[in-house]
Amino acid sequence: MKKFFFIVQALVLTFLVSSAVSAEIKTGEKIPEVTIEDKGIFTFDYEIKDGKMALKKDTEITYKPWSTKDLEGKVSTIYHLAARTGIDDINKDYIDALIEADFPAHLPDSPYKTTTILNMDDALWGTSKIASSKFQGSQEEFPYAYYVTDEKGKALETWGLKKKESAVIIVDKEGKVLFFKEGKLSPEEIKLAVSKIKEALNQ
Repeated sequence: MKKFFFIVQALVLTFLVSSAVSAEIKTGEKIPEVTIEDKGIFTFDYEIKDGKMALKKDTEITYKPWSTKDLEGKVSTIYHLAARTGIDDINKDYIDALIEADFPAHLPDSPYKTTTILNMDDALWGTSKIASSKFQGSQEEFPYAYYVTDEKGKALETWGLKKKESAVIIVDKEGKVLFFKEGKLSPEEIKLAVSKIKEALNQ
């Protein structure tokens, strides 16, 4: 009987701890704060070419800590991805819609930014290096976007997101969530998400 009691007690404590460290993302509320120190956001030397950020020749891409506080003052799409093959294709239509919308995002102080967070804690065994290399390649192709490597799955844990999944979160300049969806966005949801960004930029 005592053994059963201790097992139940342990399960309750585990639930309470997990509830304390995760917070559901809710539209209309500020996004729960999270800091990613292992590894964090890519950093590199850049220059401005044709009105856009560009990596300087032979620059070394390194990491520095990233926080949701870094989003303040900008309208942002947070694109959270599991480090698994094909996950980035789930919402390719949404990314294409962002590119087509041509939001002001190409300079360091632009009012809009896309931040892609790659959850390396969700990578299949033996695929981490491949995922990291592909992710860095994306940063080199789009130096004006933010790319964050989350080695320990801190964002997923804090925000209570699903594993093996893609999530789109849009926040305004104060960090308030304007749109949130896990999984594939429908054409109607893509239009809604893009309209939310346009509205926030015009405020």
